[in-house]
Amino acid sequence: MQNSFKTPTLHIQLLGDFRLVYGDELVTDIDTPRPQSLLAYLLLHRSAPQSRHRLAFLFWPDSPESQALTNLRNLLYRLRHSLPDADRFLHVDRKTLQWREASPYELDVARFEDALARAERARAQSQDNGGEGPGDETVTAALQEAVGLYRGNLLPSCYDDWIDAERERLRQAFERALTELMQLLEDQRDYQAAIKVGQRLIRHDPLREVSYRRLMRLRALVGDRAGALRTYHQCATILERELDVKPSRATREVYEQLMTVDETSMPPRTVRERAGAVSTLVGRHQAWRELREAWQEATAGRPQVVMISGEAGIGKTRLAEELAQWASRQGIAVATARCYASEGELAYAPIAAWLRALQLPPLDHVWLSEIARILPELLAEQPDLSPPGPLAEPWQRRRFFEALARAVLGSDQPLLLLLDGLQWCSHGTLEWLHYLVRFDSDARLLVVGTYRPEEVGDDHALASMLHQLRHDDQLVEIDLAPLSRAATGILAANVAERDLPQKLVDCLYVETEGNPLFIVETVRAGLPDEVRGSPSEGFVCLPRPLPSRMRDALAARLDQLSPLARSLAELAATVGRSFTFDVLARASDATEERLVRGLDELWQARIVREQGEDAYDFSHDKLREMVYAELSEARRRMLHRHVAAALEDVHADDLDEVAARVAVHYKRADEAREAVAYYERAVRIAEEMQASEDVARYRRRLAELREEAAADSA
Repeated sequence: MQNSFKTPTLHIQLLGDFRLVYGDELVTDIDTPRPQSLLAYLLLHRSAPQSRHRLAFLFWPDSPESQALTNLRNLLYRLRHSLPDADRFLHVDRKTLQWREASPYELDVARFEDALARAERARAQSQDNGGEGPGDETVTAALQEAVGLYRGNLLPSCYDDWIDAERERLRQAFERALTELMQLLEDQRDYQAAIKVGQRLIRHDPLREVSYRRLMRLRALVGDRAGALRTYHQCATILERELDVKPSRATREVYEQLMTVDETSMPPRTVRERAGAVSTLVGRHQAWRELREAWQEATAGRPQVVMISGEAGIGKTRLAEELAQWASRQGIAVATARCYASEGELAYAPIAAWLRALQLPPLDHVWLSEIARILPELLAEQPDLSPPGPLAEPWQRRRFFEALARAVLGSDQPLLLLLDGLQWCSHGTLEWLHYLVRFDSDARLLVVGTYRPEEVGDDHALASMLHQLRHDDQLVEIDLAPLSRAATGILAANVAERDLPQKLVDCLYVETEGNPLFIVETVRAGLPDEVRGSPSEGFVCLPRPLPSRMRDALAARLDQLSPLARSLAELAATVGRSFTFDVLARASDATEERLVRGLDELWQARIVREQGEDAYDFSHDKLREMVYAELSEARRRMLHRHVAAALEDVHADDLDEVAARVAVHYKRADEAREAVAYYERAVRIAEEMQASEDVARYRRRLAELREEAAADSA
């Protein structure tokens, strides 16, 4: 009888995360950097035997030779006992080690390089044939396969010296492949595909200006002027933050061409150069040290939570974002999210934002079905995925929580999660967050949250979570105080981009009381040529009385906007959270040209900032609150009606995700019938998610609406 037994294949992933699958089984025993590094070295040098002496020196260059060889023997012993059927894949003798090339394995690096080689051969063949034949199509297909295989840097958890050259070689090959693929797709007029490649090229190297320019041109070619503008905003912000420079002349020329429209129909631009930058963290050295120490603790395999607290404008978000930017520059996985005061926030919305920012790890369908509760697009992307059932029992909710935790912690790499505005988070989100930091006691995870303590009472879910985290010794608390007089002067000079006289610094310190937001907004609103008064008499920093420091500083900023930009800010404030250009365009009766120009003016004035790849948000909640507070009741109702209709239009394929938000807007627009319908839908969704707080809140809103309707008809 013929033997039908098939030898299992070992699938090896070194690009991005380390991952081994033998047959259909995930190999989890090789879970520390050193054996992964040795295995990677043997795989990447598989064409020749590797001397034990050379390996010992490479891995332990500071140890005596005898000790290094002993370390190698111990490491090899661990590797052989962790790797399934190790002798089938490793050839070991007294002097050398070698990966068996004839063994049944598949290596992503080899497939990546093979795809690049096929692209090169097809390119050469096309050139030999005078450009005739299916050369470009073959090259395109090979390059698409190659970039699809490159999931990230080579073995990012390895810090051995030997890997640097290999990692950089593959990074450069990937960058060249992306650049060539982007050009080929543009030549083939597949502009949308070229745009996606351009976005990935920017994520790969965010400081490469030429990529931004090409992406701006591609977006303009498909008529997406708003997307092209957002690309420029992203470029300018990153260059300013990372290098403290402005975009080059070539990039600005593309931007100016983009902004060239019929000037006769447009209001004058009031902001020609972007307001002063704040490129460095000022007066927070101790807080920064505590953040770094918490990160070191987390990367050692002890999950940590850092809570940054303080009054509005004190710099909580700025400090947290500084850590996120520091981590991103080192290739560390970072995901950010924000909670909003709006009552229409979808349950677990911040977790959904994190998962969309991170690459989902390979998971069984049972877990993906659970995740589809908050990422419904998974059901469309994977038609064979079963829709999630109801969350009727406690064990079903635990499985849902576990699925989310597996998705977030699926990578073996260190992870930083940032959540801004915890005082507005739903009870369910906070419950899951507490579950996450207890899910895997060895996870290399740091969660950084910000909140305003004055909005967190003893009965708030966050207070309970903080108490438990203190008890479990997993909490680092950073309470930010106002800046000192000296730090006030440094921050003000940074924003003004010039040295300031001490008398003006003293004035700013007295008027702002060291609140960073007050300082920044006061400087951006415009400083006087001279300061009247003295420390004993009282200073006057602005040319009018200051009944409310914050309000006056913000009002002065907003007063500088053109009518178009101010109108757009009012619409954005009505949205109540981060907003996309699509929503603004559908909610506004302005032309695309006017919207693009108004949005650019708001960005130039630092009223809004880009949020991710496709959205904007106000630079501070206080700006949003002030713009909204100054609207008349009639205009508020009208804008809410427009925003509700825009959300219905933009999210027509998945209204469940925005049902509660649409309900809020219709309620504030005094459209009771539509609000009732969407609140009923929101109740059903919240019940399915077992978000009891949301269910109770939406039912209260329904009862209020029905009572109002009954009173009106009486």
